[in-house]
Amino acid sequence: MQFTSTHAHQSGRIHPRTFSLKRAVGAWLVATLMISGHLFHAPTVWAQTGLGIAAVVNDDVISMLDLDSRITMVVESAQLENTPESRMKIAHQVLRGLIDEKLKIQETRRSNITVSQTDIDYALQDIAKKNKMSIEQLSEHLRSLGVPISTLTARVEAELSWNLYVQRRLAKKIQIGAEEINDTIELIKSNAGKPEYLLGEIFLPIESSAQDSEVRQTAERLLIQLQQGAPFSALARNFSRAPSAALDGDMGWVQPSNLDPTLLKVISGMQPNTASAPVRTLGGYYIMLLRNVRTSPGLGGGDASLKLSQYHIPAPKGNDPGTLNALSTQLVAATRTMTSCAQLEAAGAKSGSLMSGSLGEMKLSTLPDAMKKVLSNLKVGQPSAPIATGGGLAVLMICERTDETVDMEKIRSTIRGKLIQSRLGVAEQRKLRDLRRDAFVDVRL
Repeated sequence: MQFTSTHAHQSGRIHPRTFSLKRAVGAWLVATLMISGHLFHAPTVWAQTGLGIAAVVNDDVISMLDLDSRITMVVESAQLENTPESRMKIAHQVLRGLIDEKLKIQETRRSNITVSQTDIDYALQDIAKKNKMSIEQLSEHLRSLGVPISTLTARVEAELSWNLYVQRRLAKKIQIGAEEINDTIELIKSNAGKPEYLLGEIFLPIESSAQDSEVRQTAERLLIQLQQGAPFSALARNFSRAPSAALDGDMGWVQPSNLDPTLLKVISGMQPNTASAPVRTLGGYYIMLLRNVRTSPGLGGGDASLKLSQYHIPAPKGNDPGTLNALSTQLVAATRTMTSCAQLEAAGAKSGSLMSGSLGEMKLSTLPDAMKKVLSNLKVGQPSAPIATGGGLAVLMICERTDETVDMEKIRSTIRGKLIQSRLGVAEQRKLRDLRRDAFVDVRL
């Protein structure tokens, strides 16, 4: 049984309901209601000893039962080994997540922020729908595991409330000016043609030097779990403290100029579909996943839709350079006066090659590099120089060309949305750090 969520934003715009649902369903629910094919089991280990206290956070208590239940959820979600030793190794990291959750709930209460019942119902319906259930069926399924639907409702309400807090108290303070958007556009232009990386991240913060060893060991254990087949997305969702955790650690395409120099040095030496060893930065440890590398397209545009025809001549097997040169001269002589695809196709029909004729419509960016180089500056109705293809030589001609244009208004809107999201993530992390600093936290684990 899978629990997935609806994405929260499109084109960089934040919608109150969908933004909240993404964070509530994506960040918490998918982290706790398993992706491995079934829901969590009943609490074990510590829960059997009674309702001890794992931590006190200001005036609230996190019980051993709370912690044990969450560990069970994390173990199954991340497909970790469910042994007492494995559970103990992640206990402190899971408890830190529960402490953060308590701090968020307390802050929303202080700010008199509440979420509407409509949004709560919408989230529950979305959860049920993703699991191909009705609300009644979801409630019954949870009840069969000893979990009342009110527990799920309370957790969803807490996350929705925190996201309302972020929007009302933090988002309104973020101002993105035209100059900042212009600077970003210039940076994107300057990076065109350079490598950029499709990345995932798991970030474990270090708030004091005393935590360094413990956090490093946690990062090393996560890397081992990853190497043993645990999904990166599940580990990021459950353990990462970066804003991207709500998106399974997905950072999207990132340009080198937007990366910490220490991380860039590591990533630039990696191969696609590999994860890094833990990387120590100023704020903590990162495990980076390099999914892919591409050449930056800059602002986009510059592509073209082409309708193509070709005149192809097969080359004899075992041909030598002299034979190919003779064929090339023959093709040039036969096509140099042609000005239309109809002429090219008529000549190609006489060549006896099944590869002659119309090639249909295709994007310039999708063509092989050799064809792209020939066609980039070719005019409509102009025969190309002969190129080697299909076991012979061919002359290409563009019948129609439609160049894509850059929609600057759309680009500026997208950039503004991304800048807001980035700034909001930083503001949220800073606020949570302040809450931790000012809180009374008594860890008894």
